[in-house]
Amino acid sequence: MKNNQILILLIIYAIIAIITIIYFDGTGDAGDSIHHYQFARYAPLHPELFFNHWAKPLYVLLVSPFAQLGFIGVKIFNAIVTLLTVFFTFKIAQKLHLHNAIIAAILLIASPLCFVLTFSGLTEPLFALFISIGLYAILVDKPIISCLFISFLPFVRSEGLIIIGAFGLYFLLKKAWRLIPFLLIGHVVYSIAGFFVHHDLLWVFNRIPYARLSSTYGDGGDLFHFVDQMNYVVGVPIYILFWVGVLSILWKCVKKKITKEILVLIFICFFSFFIAHSLFWYLGIFNSMGLKRVLVGVSPLSSIISLMGFNLLTEELLKNKKIPKLIFQGLIIICILIFPFTSNPAAIDWEKDLSLTKDQQSAQQIGTFIAQHSESTQRFFYAHPYLSEVLNLDHFDTNKRLELAPVNMSRIQSGDIVIWENWFAVVEHGVTMESLDKNTDLIKLHNLNVWDEDREISYSVYKKK
Repeated sequence: MKNNQILILLIIYAIIAIITIIYFDGTGDAGDSIHHYQFARYAPLHPELFFNHWAKPLYVLLVSPFAQLGFIGVKIFNAIVTLLTVFFTFKIAQKLHLHNAIIAAILLIASPLCFVLTFSGLTEPLFALFISIGLYAILVDKPIISCLFISFLPFVRSEGLIIIGAFGLYFLLKKAWRLIPFLLIGHVVYSIAGFFVHHDLLWVFNRIPYARLSSTYGDGGDLFHFVDQMNYVVGVPIYILFWVGVLSILWKCVKKKITKEILVLIFICFFSFFIAHSLFWYLGIFNSMGLKRVLVGVSPLSSIISLMGFNLLTEELLKNKKIPKLIFQGLIIICILIFPFTSNPAAIDWEKDLSLTKDQQSAQQIGTFIAQHSESTQRFFYAHPYLSEVLNLDHFDTNKRLELAPVNMSRIQSGDIVIWENWFAVVEHGVTMESLDKNTDLIKLHNLNVWDEDREISYSVYKKK
């Protein structure tokens, strides 16, 4: 049983994932999740999408075959990715010679937001997998393979540059200078491949969408925002274990009983990522929105740190008390497994988090209305990516659909349909309903307003005379 525990856990997780995919229709997010999926789905029809920096080129390349099955294909892809990440997290714990390695895998699976985002089109799960493979490869003395995976991280998520820096520091401390150039392989490959699309050998730097000292989402926020938000990523029991694990690592540093692998590749790697995002949000730079989901990308690292917290409380403090230790471990594991099903705000809201949002349900109603009033020759103008799904349109076919943005307003022709909603159109492009209402060339056909807790969701449909 002990030798097969990871296999048993992976089978249980796979069954849960299959059930979730079958019975829940959610997309994990109503915006970016859908948009990433659309890039992957339509890239074969628009090859330049394979080299879009926002969409993340490597993510688009790997997901594209699955996306041809529809959004369910992306869910299957991310479920496989998470399954592999759980396995490698377990193997990392073993190679670091940490007690109770299986607990690291359980911690990852039981983290509420990690579970929810598995069934999305977001890039964080793939980012987490690449980190786990990169770390595991070093621990089994395959540093070049490690460098290969880590070097491509920026093409899964831009913060991969931070992780590259942490791995570079590790190689410096190990005096493995010759390995550092291998961390540039990803940039070299994509610089050359993307040159034929962008005609710019430095496009991998020049086209980073977040490379600006400002943010669309405000001028700054709370410095400790992510300290609070991490609780909603991993849940209360694991959150406590995480900070206990941090204390354990710091204490081992003082006692000089810590390896470079744990100190640099786990601790420094995680906190360089964590602190960077905290500063981005606090300073209002790099278009930071303060989204807690970014922490899912480094969940293998936080799971290892949390395991060290688990071991400090049980293996070290109760080292010579076998029965109390086993009872305490059992109680902690039960709390971890039960927590996602509780009513705590940090737990999983199974209906809300894994089903279509009210925003998406409203978009479906708009789609039904348009199906009854549209013509085949019409072109659509809208900003909400999910509308392409309900209208069954190629999101990137400019003959059928254009972004609802000021730059495109002059391109609206007689008979075209404009769909305004009060998030993407307003926040992303600054198009207000008032500006459309004042446009005498537009006729308002339909209006929809619903409430989602304390937020009003509004849609308006217009037709040009």
